[in-house]
Amino acid sequence: MGDVNARVVNGRRLLLGCALSALSALLLTLSFPPYDLGWLVWLAMVPMVVAEYRVLPAAWSALAPAIGVGGFMEGYFGGLFPDRAAWYMKALPLLVTVIVFAASRGERARRDRVGYRFLPIAAATTWVVIEFARMPALGTWGFFGYALYRQAWLLQPVRVVGIFGLDLLIVLANYAIAAAVIAHLDRRGVFAAPVRVVPRHAAFWCGGVLLALGVWCAVGLYSLDASDPTVRVAVLQPGLRRNDVEGTPDVRDRAMLDRLTAQTRVAASRGAQLVVWPEAALARDPAIAYERDLADLARTSGLSIVVGYGIYTPAGLRNEAVTVVPSGEFVGRYGKDHPVGFLGGTSVWRGTYPTVDAPFGRMGTMICYDMDFTDTARQLARRGAKIIAVPSADWPAIAVKHYTFAVFRALETGAVLAKSEYNRDSAIVDGYGRIHTSAVTPTGSEAVLVRMLWRLRGRRALEEAPALLNAPRRR
Repeated sequence: MGDVNARVVNGRRLLLGCALSALSALLLTLSFPPYDLGWLVWLAMVPMVVAEYRVLPAAWSALAPAIGVGGFMEGYFGGLFPDRAAWYMKALPLLVTVIVFAASRGERARRDRVGYRFLPIAAATTWVVIEFARMPALGTWGFFGYALYRQAWLLQPVRVVGIFGLDLLIVLANYAIAAAVIAHLDRRGVFAAPVRVVPRHAAFWCGGVLLALGVWCAVGLYSLDASDPTVRVAVLQPGLRRNDVEGTPDVRDRAMLDRLTAQTRVAASRGAQLVVWPEAALARDPAIAYERDLADLARTSGLSIVVGYGIYTPAGLRNEAVTVVPSGEFVGRYGKDHPVGFLGGTSVWRGTYPTVDAPFGRMGTMICYDMDFTDTARQLARRGAKIIAVPSADWPAIAVKHYTFAVFRALETGAVLAKSEYNRDSAIVDGYGRIHTSAVTPTGSEAVLVRMLWRLRGRRALEEAPALLNAPRRR
């Protein structure tokens, strides 16, 4: 009879623990666009942690992080990748679930041996180390801090500690709260535990997190005050893509050139000094095929124009951008630094980071997926770029998430980011991570976005701060 009762109790604990872990997956998913309940990210992991260390039977405790993290991967990445994506990206949630389950086996027993005193900092550090290690393969997609992209006042310390520092604080807060919940359950004897969480240890971590958050917020509010106007930027969203135009490559080029030229003149009439075109808008080298058209456009409008183009060669795609300055010169030719490998992307010319001394200041360019990594923007900032153009080409499923990454690259560098996309998610962000304007329409729209932007006053941001939490170069 006792064995039957034990099995019933364990079965109920198994169901409850799995439900709590699934709740964490749901809360994490709701923290991000398109739901935008960013505040949930500060406590979303708590049910999962309580399930892992108390609710689930010890033998099945690894189910908690597997369900919680794997479920979040499904909520965040599920349906995100197009049909042509590599199989391992489509299967990413399942792969993560299996890996997390295998890696978490024995964690409960190990924690019962060493105690729970340092659980919050150990878990937070491990989480950030994993983010750091997986970034070369997956970029920064799914980083917890991105859920807070709308809270510029809160994000200013990212200028010093980077996205990794923010994620460390978020995970630390989750585990500190979870430790307090577990301490309360232990005191009431709800679940048998060989080693209890000491209430004063939980109180220490909760108090430490509150103090850290207080300092963090104070720094954020103080840092947001100083700003200087720097440049009036325009990003073009032409409302159609090259493949929407019927005809030969030359016909498509001419259609895109005419559409973007007309939009460029609109931007000039609204006082723009810099105009950014989308990624691979043209299929021929603009400095050769369209030199006269673009040089005349830059001279007559007094603009600097960043033109994206893609040329197929036997060695792969030349996915590049070039800047046409008001004198009519073509300068700052840049090759995409991070081609999208899981979509078969290539970039023949990469690894150089030219900057352009435009009339309004020094600027640089990165292309689309480059924005998903911390290194490319940092390389440009180290070369003095205060404005970074981001020609892009996104697909519908990522539109509501991808443009938000510009907030964090702007914060990490102190540079203005101007993201131009064909018809889905163009945006302009200042050096404080404030989104001044955007056109986020997964179903497609046409727009000419123009804004006067501000950047950090005085020193550059991340490149002059300790680089401990920044990713290494990927080669």
